[in-house]
Amino acid sequence: MKPQQLGLKELQPPEYTAEEKEKIIQYFMKLKGDLIRQFLEKHELLKSGIKSQLRLRILEHLDNGTLEYKDLVNFLDDVSPWEKQHVILLNGSETELRKWRHNTNIQSILIKSRFSRYWNARLPLILPKQISLSSIVYNEEFRELKIYAVERRDYLERFEDFDASDERDGKEVELRAYVKHVYRGVYTFKWNLISNTSTIQISQLPSGDKYEEAYEKFAGLINPLVNIEHFSKLDLRSVIKKLHELEDSGPKETRSHVIGYHTIDGKSLSAASATPYDSLLGERVFDQALRSVRDIGVGHIGNFYWLPSSINSNNNNPLIGEIHTIIVGNKSRINFTTPNRKEDVEYVLSRVRAFSQ
Repeated sequence: MKPQQLGLKELQPPEYTAEEKEKIIQYFMKLKGDLIRQFLEKHELLKSGIKSQLRLRILEHLDNGTLEYKDLVNFLDDVSPWEKQHVILLNGSETELRKWRHNTNIQSILIKSRFSRYWNARLPLILPKQISLSSIVYNEEFRELKIYAVERRDYLERFEDFDASDERDGKEVELRAYVKHVYRGVYTFKWNLISNTSTIQISQLPSGDKYEEAYEKFAGLINPLVNIEHFSKLDLRSVIKKLHELEDSGPKETRSHVIGYHTIDGKSLSAASATPYDSLLGERVFDQALRSVRDIGVGHIGNFYWLPSSINSNNNNPLIGEIHTIIVGNKSRINFTTPNRKEDVEYVLSRVRAFSQ
């Protein structure tokens, strides 16, 4: 059902202020070089060169009208959910599903919750200091609801080139320099109303911040629309076991770097390979110990590299290269440690969901 049929306005491309244009360039140039080149190729523009050259080229095309700022914004909004992130997999709620089962209910739900202004809105560029709802999208063809929120995130990067020394009151003072970075934190709730399965994606937080607290903040924010308390998190402890078993006896889907188990009486055992490029398995003493605790314990941590289709071509594997994830069993979340393609993240999540059954 189209927005106009719901009594909701389709958002038109905005006129960006000078400050917003500066932010667009800032956020865009933080993308990996491969993604920037992908954008240039899509617009049939020269994609060779280092980042500083790509930046100048983009600015030139913005000046001459070959590119528009909305092109960069649309690309940013498309790739933001696939950056470094933590993902929580959930099973949906029949109670909540009844509210959304019929398309005609969407209008009343959005208007009643006073969230209709977020329908198909773009993610903001001038960021709120506190997490704020930003966009609600419903795909009628796939019966999929997406809710986005954003927040401003700051972090300091050590920059030794600007260090200095001084003397005050006869004492030597060392001044250490840091560069302050601002970036856009994105939260995404995705719910398939056919399978009644959902995910919450939280882009990488600053060091020291807790994902469980971020999850609770986001859940509270969208509560007027969808009550996440009625959903259930998938138990990922069994996934760690299953991936260990497959690597042990085949056909393997991952290469393990770290595996850890907890036993019912509180003991724990974990082991790590010599490097991330080597499998943890293959040494008899360690293999036997891990098998023994696997039989009596539950998966606690699993640091896995998902194998590309050139090694494992089963289950319509689309992976071109390895995908690094850390499965935190007792927290029911998956850490994607690098930016990835949309299809790669969705494939890994589908396999994790299958192994959790």
